[in-house]
Amino acid sequence: MSKAGRTAGLIGAAVGVLAAGAAAGVAVERQVIGRRSGQRKQLEAEPFGSLRGTPHIFTADDGVELYVEVDELKRSRRPAPPPKRRLGRKLPLPPEDLTVIFAHGYGLNMDLWHFERRDLAGIGTMVFYDQRSHGRSGRSPKANISIDQLGQDLYGIVERFAPTGPVILIGHSMGGMTIMALAEQHPELFGDRVIGVGLCSTSAGGLDQVPIVFPGKVGMLARALATPTVAALARIPDVVERSRKAGTDISYLLTRKYSFGSEVPSAFTEFVNEMIAATPIEVIADFYPIFALHDKYDALEPLQKVECVVIGGDKDHLTPFEHAEEIVRRVPGAELVEVQNCGHLGLIEHHREFTAALLGMIERAEQSLGHQ
Repeated sequence: MSKAGRTAGLIGAAVGVLAAGAAAGVAVERQVIGRRSGQRKQLEAEPFGSLRGTPHIFTADDGVELYVEVDELKRSRRPAPPPKRRLGRKLPLPPEDLTVIFAHGYGLNMDLWHFERRDLAGIGTMVFYDQRSHGRSGRSPKANISIDQLGQDLYGIVERFAPTGPVILIGHSMGGMTIMALAEQHPELFGDRVIGVGLCSTSAGGLDQVPIVFPGKVGMLARALATPTVAALARIPDVVERSRKAGTDISYLLTRKYSFGSEVPSAFTEFVNEMIAATPIEVIADFYPIFALHDKYDALEPLQKVECVVIGGDKDHLTPFEHAEEIVRRVPGAELVEVQNCGHLGLIEHHREFTAALLGMIERAEQSLGHQ
């Protein structure tokens, strides 16, 4: 491979990691000496990506086909889950028609929710979907790539897969922004159909003021250069994709630095890489600019009508914890949870803490039904 190709791949990897907050430009790491065998053993111990539900195809209002999986609540057949999956707590039986819908973040797919899907099994019917252009979903026209369109997609998912009964919405990063867009477009749902919201490692706005790579002015310059750099790389996708598939130690380190805030098993990093390896550079380029435009502070008011928890990591460089604090300031009564030594992918890195906080919100939301 030419030096230019390697350079393009490395730049694409670095910008992708920073932009997605989940190593969106990094290929599966296979060239680090002494790491591969250990990763394989860990992956075998925790079967990432093996949790599957009933598949569906949902057609969005603009014709894009979204891939959806549904884990049905089968009360009569549900075995008693292992104690670890209840996080040391005994769950009450959920309402018969409770639906919990999960929206993932940029550069990822529904498998992001592996631990939550495992440990919340039986809490209700659970719906997972790949956002447009991500995972198994169809590619979106560039003109229809926006946070508002993602909110419209979620509205369609709610109508199709939760036509009746109480609904809980949980979103990570871009998925949290998706919920905010839905709240802006359909505030009447909140406090009526939607009874609970979980916002994980996300922001309501001001991301254009968050430096990347370096702190201060240098980091802001890097942010300014990121959009044209990604756009330029998208014009040579073949070169970039070959470089991404080759893998480098530097890309691996970038993944760990910007996804996690503590030492994690190598398998966690590889799991992230495998989730995003199929995210084309064109998708990274098309979605990246929408985050600088994201401003949903005024859309947060409907969340005051439901049980809400906002969870973030103290070492999240992509959606800093101050953004979680600002959301809670505008949603009085929402619970704020700060997870220590935690980066942007706390759902994986500190999954027990995140799942416990989400479970607490779900239980409170269910209890609120009895007081209505």
